[in-house]
Amino acid sequence: MTANPIWRHDPREDFLGQEELDYLFDLRGFRVLKGAVTPDQLARIHAWVDAQPLTTLGPGDWVGDVEVHTYGSKDGLNFQNIIEGGPVFEELIDSPSWIDQVRRYIQVDDHALSIEENFLNVRQSGGFIPIHSGGTLVRFTSWFRNHAGKWSVGQINILMALTKVGPGDGATTVVPGSHKSHLDHPQRGRAWNPSDPISGADALAMVEVHLDPGDALMFTDALTHGSAPRTNDGERRVLIYRYAPHLLANRFHFVPSPEFLARLTAERRRLVMPTPPRFRPGRTIASDEFGHDPIGG
Repeated sequence: MTANPIWRHDPREDFLGQEELDYLFDLRGFRVLKGAVTPDQLARIHAWVDAQPLTTLGPGDWVGDVEVHTYGSKDGLNFQNIIEGGPVFEELIDSPSWIDQVRRYIQVDDHALSIEENFLNVRQSGGFIPIHSGGTLVRFTSWFRNHAGKWSVGQINILMALTKVGPGDGATTVVPGSHKSHLDHPQRGRAWNPSDPISGADALAMVEVHLDPGDALMFTDALTHGSAPRTNDGERRVLIYRYAPHLLANRFHFVPSPEFLARLTAERRRLVMPTPPRFRPGRTIASDEFGHDPIGG
């Protein structure tokens, strides 16, 4: 098997105007944002991860209001609802490195944008995510359109590299332009076969996106993507925030804790809970109303 082609960021793109950036995003479905996370933020994020007992945590465990989760047996540990993990994760909710671009492409007013999912992933050797998504899927997150000069994108992902992601590190892989494909990726339908999943390293037309610590990959979820297996020792650490119109509910139905909401700025609160629940006077969410824990399911 030959190695994936490598996507190398062209430094000239850091100086392009908005018209040129729009064209490239429309053409490829992704952009690399260099230095999107500051060294100070990286240090504080790593300090949080290093404080966790990674060898003993497993799916279903909780770290405060952060849930430990996995999509499968090979993708590492996900810390879901990581925005409740501390101040540094709150800062990134509306990071100036990307929030204006996200708003531009999703094209909603300030009260209608939300974070659909947010998690920190720690992956060791052998782990990967099979290929998934694509422009042929009929679902809200695969919506990608520009009509009469106005954008309408169903979901934009910001994948932040916390460690260097290079050869053998389990890089994210994408098929450039696949968000507009009229044909399904030939391997997507069997990519998640438990006995023989298809990684990004084995999929047709995939390219690896290598990132330095602090870089972010901004891409539409309509893009066919996945990751190559990590073959190096050590860990791959990434942080992913997925933004969408408020019509798309939080993927895992997390209800923000009152303490968390109280700490947020008004801007961040609108992103975390763009449509606050409404009740008649005196009524609140309580476990006994549902017969089970409404947060944990």
